[in-house]
Amino acid sequence: MQPSGIITDEFMHACRDYFYLLERSYPERGVLKLVGDRYKLSHDQRTVLYRGISSSGRSEARRLRLVMPEEGAHLIIDGYNVLFTVLNYRLGRMVFISTDGMLRDAGSLHGRLRDDALFNQCVDELLLQVKLLNPAKVDLFLDEPVSASQKHHRLITEAMEKCGLKGTCYLVHSADREIKTLNSGILATSDTLLIEKTAMPVTDLPRFILENKYGALVKDISKLVETE
Repeated sequence: MQPSGIITDEFMHACRDYFYLLERSYPERGVLKLVGDRYKLSHDQRTVLYRGISSSGRSEARRLRLVMPEEGAHLIIDGYNVLFTVLNYRLGRMVFISTDGMLRDAGSLHGRLRDDALFNQCVDELLLQVKLLNPAKVDLFLDEPVSASQKHHRLITEAMEKCGLKGTCYLVHSADREIKTLNSGILATSDTLLIEKTAMPVTDLPRFILENKYGALVKDISKLVETE
């Protein structure tokens, strides 16, 4: 899904400049401001730059962690990270493939959810697609500080039981902190720092859901940093 106004000629120039500077070890935040101001990028365009482009070394290291879950796997799900990506797609926000091969979005929910019905649909879609993977166990982590997290915890717990998924939905202060303590299973997240810190292989669950459920055709940002 590609809302109009994001992939412009100026944005494509910005992608190449941003990548060029990252390759030379300039700091990401400083480069984002420099390039974003130079090309007068919108907030969404800057978000796509920041979430979509990393240096070739960091991208390749994360890409090598990517796997598809095998039948009977123990799946660890970074709950809001996965659900917000699916939700942002449903809301019409841009989703894209980053230079590390992960699907990410240009949304900015930051835990502010206004459409309970749509969120509930995303939960159902997530669990039904996970069921297709036939995991032995599913542990899903939610961040307690997110708005309505206790209600989401009850909803997901009941939905997991209803569809016959074995495992637990955990409500914790920090999903990242809890997940970093784990060392077995397959982790579903697109969180860059979490991917780089975890000892577990990583799977791109939102990409599986959007391609399998919706047949989504997603823009590959790595194509925009290629030089002729």
